[in-house]
Parts: sequence; C-alpha cells; structure tokens
Amino acid sequence: MKETPPDEISIFSLDEKRPLSEQLRARLHCAARLILQEHNLEQGEVNIVLAGNRCLQQLNRQYRGKDTPTDVLSFSMIEAGRTGRFALPAEEQLVVGDVYISLDKAEEQAQEAGHSAHREILILVVHGLLHLAGYDHGNRHDYERMRKQEAEYLRLAEQA
Repeated sequence: MKETPPDEISIFSLDEKRPLSEQLRARLHCAARLILQEHNLEQGEVNIVLAGNRCLQQLNRQYRGKDTPTDVLSFSMIEAGRTGRFALPAEEQLVVGDVYISLDKAEEQAQEAGHSAHREILILVVHGLLHLAGYDHGNRHDYERMRKQEAEYLRLAEQA
C-alpha cells in the first residue's frame, strides 16, 4: 500500500507588523488539512497568504476587474468541475491553489461581528479553502450549503 506524502500547507504573512500567533497558525493548518482530506485532495498543496488591503486591492483589480480591496480571494489551480480522487504518484503533489486574506478587512469585520481578528481570519480562510474545493455561493441553495460547511470546519478548527 502506497503512503501518501504529507500535505503541503504553507502559511505566509506579508505584514511584519502583525505577526501570526502559533495558535492561529495551527488552526489555519488544521482547517486546511481537514478541507483537503474531506474533498479528496490529500496530496494537495495550498498557500495561505495574509496581506493588507493594498495587496488584495491590486489582486482584485488584476484578476476580477474590481478596483477595491476585498476580504478574501481564492485562486484555484484545479480544473473546474473536477471531482474524485486524484491519482498522482506518491512523490508528487497536486497544486490546489492560493487563498489571500486581507488582515485589514479581517480586523474591520471582526470588530463589526464582535469577535477576535484571529477568528475572522480563520472564517475567511475556511471560506477561501472551500472555494478551492469547488464550493460557490452564486445562489441561495449553494450559499446555504457553503455556510453550513464553513460553520462545521470552523468548529473543528477552533477545537484544535
């Protein structure tokens, strides 16, 4: 029986003024690992990038044609509609994609919601990872399905 390689989950902060705590880093890693496993992406490589509004605005303008900062952007490297297990040699990994989070927006939204910035960052990362796994929220049914999944992964990651 072939052993799958460990997941490759990288977490980067581009903002030196707001260092990432080890507890938050562990929760982000846990959420990513759970979502990858649940969606048959165990061999998946994901990058989680925490940045400021300026970076997210630049990406939003470049890739979505919207010249405003946003809270989360997901860039999937998986072919749309692709499901099932990915048959890769044990030494290879599937590049799933990147999730970018605006720390500025996370802080604003946390204050509005009455919880910590760390919790908001975790919420946004779970949301972005679910987009990488193929979820969308273009209609009410998909929105409710995605929100239910977000709540479950958030609960599991916060227990880590």
